[in-house]
Amino acid sequence: MLFPDDIKCIVCGKEMRPNRYGLCEACKLEINDNFCLRCGRHKIGIGDYCDECSGQSLHFDEARSAVNYDGNAKNLIYRLKYGNAKYLANTLSQYLLDVLLLSDWQADCITYVPIHKSRQRKRGYNQAELLARELAERVDLPCECLLEKSVKTPNQAKLNRAARLENLKDSFRAIDTPPDHVILVDDVMTTGSTADECSRVLKRAGAKIVYVLTFASIPERPILDKPSQNITDFRK
Repeated sequence: MLFPDDIKCIVCGKEMRPNRYGLCEACKLEINDNFCLRCGRHKIGIGDYCDECSGQSLHFDEARSAVNYDGNAKNLIYRLKYGNAKYLANTLSQYLLDVLLLSDWQADCITYVPIHKSRQRKRGYNQAELLARELAERVDLPCECLLEKSVKTPNQAKLNRAARLENLKDSFRAIDTPPDHVILVDDVMTTGSTADECSRVLKRAGAKIVYVLTFASIPERPILDKPSQNITDFRK
């Protein structure tokens, strides 16, 4: 009663009318409604699929992201991931819920992208797990730990998709038999390599359909803005 947690914007701190997103009008995030039907990232063309997915063999069946990974969304993810702001998972899961309710996905459980146990000890939590558990509670689905990050991999920030896939290969393993239809939750999709490798492992363990749901994703870039190596990969 004395210190309500929904009267100040979680981005700028300005007082506001309480709402389920915790954001004022100036800081609110727009749901991405112009998305690629495969990877879910914001697309710039008029087709159904983005150039990032053209010619790619993906192990997940569909992916969706609530918002673009920029501006306030990037700020919120950074605080959730590195700033010990675990309370943000409650708010960000509202966006995941909105996207999930607009989809036609049928799922048996929700799971999440794991992090290596050494990284989890250092951070104290896995932000993807926090998001997954909040979402599972809202849609009354079980949240199950199906994967383990068994190999600690180097940082992937400066790697392209092909290098990331090679870096992640065989770094995850299934620790339980998944049900037929699984929703895999993560905070951000960049190249999609992590989601793809996790989906590959889940399907090898028995899952038939894997959907990927993230709070944010990096939007599609024009071909001319992409590094030459990526253009070469795209043309192959």
